[in-house]
Amino acid sequence: MFKKISITALLTLSALIAQPAMAESVKRSLCVFDVVGRNGDTFQMMRNYALAAKEWGVDFELKPYTDEALVVADFRAGQCDAVELFGIKNRDLLRFPGSLDMMAALPSYDALYTAVSALSAKGAADHMRDGDYETVGFIPGGMVYLFSHDRDRLADWEDLAGLRITVLSDDEQAVEMIRYVGGSVLPASVSTFAGMFNNKSADLSYAPAFAYEALEMYKGLGEEGGILNYNLGILTFQINIQHERFPEGFGQKSRAWVLENMWDDGLRIAKQAESKIPEKYWVELDKESQEKYNDMFTGVRQNLYEDNEVYDREMQKMLKKIRCRELSGNAECSDDTEGGPAF
Repeated sequence: MFKKISITALLTLSALIAQPAMAESVKRSLCVFDVVGRNGDTFQMMRNYALAAKEWGVDFELKPYTDEALVVADFRAGQCDAVELFGIKNRDLLRFPGSLDMMAALPSYDALYTAVSALSAKGAADHMRDGDYETVGFIPGGMVYLFSHDRDRLADWEDLAGLRITVLSDDEQAVEMIRYVGGSVLPASVSTFAGMFNNKSADLSYAPAFAYEALEMYKGLGEEGGILNYNLGILTFQINIQHERFPEGFGQKSRAWVLENMWDDGLRIAKQAESKIPEKYWVELDKESQEKYNDMFTGVRQNLYEDNEVYDREMQKMLKKIRCRELSGNAECSDDTEGGPAF
C-alpha cells in the first residue's frame, strides 16, 4: 500500500512540475484621449476594455488626456504603453489602420462594420503592425458632419467657395477638400475648433454629432445655422500598443474582443448624440446635390491617391469596394479612380 501511494504521489508531483506556471499579469499604462476627460464616454468604455485585458495578462492603469497631440507625443516617447486616439490621428503612427477614417469613404455604419470586421480578423494581423506599434482595436466614433452659420450655403458645395473652414492642423485630407471647393483653411485643434466656430471666426466646421452638445456648437449655429446631413466620413477610436511590451498574441485577442464587445457601445453613443440634434438644424440634399457632393469627394480622394502621402493605397482600394457594394449606382464605381473600378 505504501509503495502504491508513493508512486501515485510522485506521478502527481511530476505532472504539476511539468505544467507551465500561470503567467503573472504585467502592469501597463493606457493613455486615453477623451475631449471630456475622465468623465467622458470614451474613457468609460476604456475602463471596460481594461477589465477584459486582465484576462489576457495585462493590468492597465488608465490615464486621461484631453489634448490629443499630447497623448500622441507621450506614446511616441514611450511614456504610454498603449494609447486610444482618433483614427485620423493614427495615420501618423500606423498609416494602414489610420486610413480607415478616410474622407467620405464609407456611407453607413454597416459599411464601417464590414471594414472593421475585416481588419479585426486574423488574416489582417500583419497589416495592424508597423515597427514598434500595433493597432489592437477599432470602435465607432460617429459620422462627421459640416456645421455652418448659414444653412443656405450647404445645399451646393460650390457655394462653400471663399468660406473659412476650420481644419485640425495635421488633417491633410480636410485641407485637400477645402482647396478643392475653394474655401479658406483655418488651422485649429481638437480643443479650439468649436470655439472658433462659436465666436464666428470660422464660417464652417466639420465635427461628429457629439460636438453639438459636448462642445456647445449649438451656440454657433444660432437661428440661421444648419448641419449638412451628408456623411463626410466616420470617425473611429483606435487602440495602439507598443508591441514588444505586451504578451504574445495580445493584439489579436484584443481586436477580436473589441469588435465583439465594444462595437455596440460605440455605435449607441454615436447615435444618441445624433438624435439630440434638433430636426430644424439638419439640411437635407436632393438627389442632384448628393451626386455633386459624391463627385466632389471622388475627386478629393483621387487627388490624395495620386499624392500617395496621406492614405494607404491598399486601404483606399478596399474602402472603395465596400462603398460601392452599398452605392453601386455611383459613377465612381465603374471609373478608373482610387486604383481602378470597384467591380
